[in-house]
Amino acid sequence: MTQSPALKSSAVADHSRSPVSFTTHLTVEQLDALRRCAEDISLRFEAWAIVNALVAGGYAETGVAGVVTVTAKGEEYLRTYAK
Repeated sequence: MTQSPALKSSAVADHSRSPVSFTTHLTVEQLDALRRCAEDISLRFEAWAIVNALVAGGYAETGVAGVVTVTAKGEEYLRTYAK
């Protein structure tokens, strides 16, 4: 019995073992907000869409009373891309 072409197995990369890191590039506005946050400047009046994107991407986190802080991932992103 032969397999149909749709059922043939194919090699699929196991991304959990891949040394390649996939990084989402931030917009100019998001990068600017992340930079200000890293300098302890409040993002209180920043557009929530920008803050939510930073939090969702793991670059920042929201703490008590809505205080936004930069995560280790955010700090690494700034070291790599913010010149």
